Amino acid sequence: MDIAKYWKTIVDTLQDGLLVVDPQGRILAANPAAERLTGYTADELIGRSCRILNCSGCKIAGKEAGSKWCGLFEKGAAKEKKCLITNKERRSVHVIKSAAVLRDENAKVIGAVETLTDISDRVRQEQEISSLRKTFH
Repeated sequence: MDIAKYWKTIVDTLQDGLLVVDPQGRILAANPAAERLTGYTADELIGRSCRILNCSGCKIAGKEAGSKWCGLFEKGAAKEKKCLITNKERRSVHVIKSAAVLRDENAKVIGAVETLTDISDRVRQEQEISSLRKTFH
């Protein structure tokens, strides 16, 4: 099987949201799961700053051109953390965000790929369990 031929189909069938950003944080690509999770269409996301999602886990280092404005690009390592994003309807969505820097053949940073896994149901269940524990203990 020629995997390259089916790559877009594979990405589009992922259940997790997938975003590709450039080193300045502009969104270059978004899969359908990212659209469902954020409430934005790919056309609304592409070209916009990833800050549109107001991710609570993002460290913004600097705003100057050429600076490592995002903590993701400071060390270039893969990261995973729980955070909140804000969807188009201005509602908070609990996600696990995983991100890894993308490099070209010369090891120059060319962007990053981020996956967003919706854990809202899990967080809600954990809150219910915590509330029940407090009630009965």
